Amino acid sequence: MNTLTYAIITLATFVTMEMVTWLTHKYVMHGFLWVLHEDHHQPGYEGIFEKNDLFFIIFATPSILLFYFGIKPELNYLFL
Repeated sequence: MNTLTYAIITLATFVTMEMVTWLTHKYVMHGFLWVLHEDHHQPGYEGIFEKNDLFFIIFATPSILLFYFGIKPELNYLFL
C-alpha cells in the first residue's frame, strides 16, 4: 500500500473514533449511566475520586482483554 492509503486509513480511523466517543458521551454517559457521570459536572468536588472514574474500568477492561487474547490466541479456547 502507498502512503496516501495509510493516511486515508489513519484519518478515517480518527474521525470514526471521535464520532464513537461523542456518541458514547452523549448517549451513555449523559444517558443511562448518568448516575456515574453526574459528579463529574459538579463544581468543587471534594473527594479524590469521583464515581465518573469508574468509566476507566468500564471502557478499559474490554480493550485490555481484546489486546490480551489477541496476542495469546492459544487462550481463546476458554471462551468457546
